[in-house]
Amino acid sequence: MADRLTVLITSDRYGNETAGMETEHAIVAEYPDLAVALRGVACTTEDELIAAGAGADALLVSTREAISARVLQQLPRCKVVARYGVGLDNVDLDAATAEGIVVTHFPGYCTAEVADHALASILALNRRLVELDRDLRAGAWTAHGPQTRSILRGPVHPLREQTLGIVGFGRIGRAVALRAAPFGLTVLAADPHQAPEEIAAAGVEPVPLDALLARSDIVTIHCPLSPETRGLIDAAALARMKAGAVLVNTARGPIVDLVAIVPVLESGRLAGAALDVVDPEPLPAGSPLYRLPTVILTPHSAYYSERSVDTVRRETLVGALDVLRGVMPAVVANPSVLGRSRAPIAAVPAGDR
Repeated sequence: MADRLTVLITSDRYGNETAGMETEHAIVAEYPDLAVALRGVACTTEDELIAAGAGADALLVSTREAISARVLQQLPRCKVVARYGVGLDNVDLDAATAEGIVVTHFPGYCTAEVADHALASILALNRRLVELDRDLRAGAWTAHGPQTRSILRGPVHPLREQTLGIVGFGRIGRAVALRAAPFGLTVLAADPHQAPEEIAAAGVEPVPLDALLARSDIVTIHCPLSPETRGLIDAAALARMKAGAVLVNTARGPIVDLVAIVPVLESGRLAGAALDVVDPEPLPAGSPLYRLPTVILTPHSAYYSERSVDTVRRETLVGALDVLRGVMPAVVANPSVLGRSRAPIAAVPAGDR
């Protein structure tokens, strides 16, 4: 049998010393040709990653680990970094390529879940569900009687008369548009990386970001985090939004400037926000967002369903194991590494995987 390979799981969500690795051991058992040792060490800092990963052949990482050039240069045995999920903003792809390390991820992960969460947030903001629940628990019904208008903090507009602006029209943005269609919303999308005719073919009007912000009653964020989208929704962007609009973010926290959004929410110019992701995470206990009644906060949970978690644990580990056994994984995020990777990879027909 070949030398034992070490697979290190650094995520604090999947397959570590707290989450358990029963799923991962069962998957490894499906590969009797590989001698694999599984380790789980939750890491967040570069020094922790370097110390834990020094003898690892594969790293399985999530969103919080910074897989920087410094980290990659000090992992002499590492052949593959497998990212749980979609985003790659925390992985230095150029550095991985320079070191001969294959990077895999799972772009199809949690598309439906995030789209469902975004639509649920849109509906909750539009119908003021969370506000009404909090107010009634605090005695509003007793104080004001059952007249809805007297209890409401603001207007409730028919959803069918609203315009939804989708920032980023990839898999999740498209899934949100599909879900929004039956509600009669007018749907706009801004995405400089998508051809306007492709957006239009989905029944959505392609527009520049400035036009989307100016026209939309609801803005929902579905673009990846990159240098061009970091801080995209800043004070200037918020000022371009319609008075009374609402904002939903289920993408990445740093896309929205939280310092800028607080006064706009406090003044009522922005009628509400639903934030599943923030920067930093977790949101500090003293954040004013906790006390704003028009804000819905969820703990970076849009990705979650029992099925999505099971699927991403399997697909991420299988991608890493494929690389270790010299098989082309389903997705290679840095294809220029092929042909000079630390683990030589041969294209293998899907039926042989």
